[in-house]
Amino acid sequence: MSGQFSPGRFVCPNCGCASGNIIERKFLVTQLRRCDNCQLMYRTPTDDPALNAEFYDCDYTQGFTTDVPSEVDLAEFKSRNFAGTEKDYSYYIGVLAQLGINPGAKLFDFGCSWGYGSYQFSRAGYLVTSFEIAKSRRSFAQNKLGVHTVDDMEQVSVEFADQFDCFFSAHVLEHVPSPALAIGYAGRLLKAGGLFVSFTPNGSTAHKDASSDWSKLWGQVHPNLIDDIFLDNTFTHSPRTVGTSPVTAALLPSESVMTRLDRLAGGELFFASRKVNDSWDTKRI
Repeated sequence: MSGQFSPGRFVCPNCGCASGNIIERKFLVTQLRRCDNCQLMYRTPTDDPALNAEFYDCDYTQGFTTDVPSEVDLAEFKSRNFAGTEKDYSYYIGVLAQLGINPGAKLFDFGCSWGYGSYQFSRAGYLVTSFEIAKSRRSFAQNKLGVHTVDDMEQVSVEFADQFDCFFSAHVLEHVPSPALAIGYAGRLLKAGGLFVSFTPNGSTAHKDASSDWSKLWGQVHPNLIDDIFLDNTFTHSPRTVGTSPVTAALLPSESVMTRLDRLAGGELFFASRKVNDSWDTKRI
């Protein structure tokens, strides 16, 4: 059997495991499953990875996130460093400061869209390198905002191995074909002691119990739903912490355990993990 309902479109896109529990259903055939191996919650049928780049370059629209501004609007955003817009990164910059990632640190911004976050990180004093899968938005970030972008993660993760203090992503892991691939890139790029920091929609049970909109967090645009269970399982040998925004005291434990900053009921999930040795020590990926 081939096509959308072939057996290959029901295996975990993160680790390839063929078994998982159905968590929720939509539209008769669409299901949210939790992988029995890596614990990722993922939508089935899964997408064709070969079409991922085309979708995000040509078809994906998400308002301010994807729609590049006019010259007039861009000049106005830059004049106030995006303050007061929905892409004001001052909160994220503040969380990095809580984690001890200070100006002068080398930061890799994974999934930078048209550059609004990378621009603000640079203005805050970070040494920023950025990746965006959509060529059109990547070019805008480079040409209009002066963002240092790269276009080949495989090449970059080898060329710049063990050089970065922070691998950062904001609302990206829920979109990628395989979170394990992104985490693997982080493992190569980060120096020992560097931090993996992510923000995603909150797929935790606590948020599901607290919000009537939990089911809207997964679907066509969000093929993955990230939660504390998946992150704890993936980074099991690293010091790690998880919480929900607004984070006010982001501290990592000294041991290879996961601490929870709150009861995880909020809508945005924060996660940070420290690379503890020369190889990114993750589990089952």
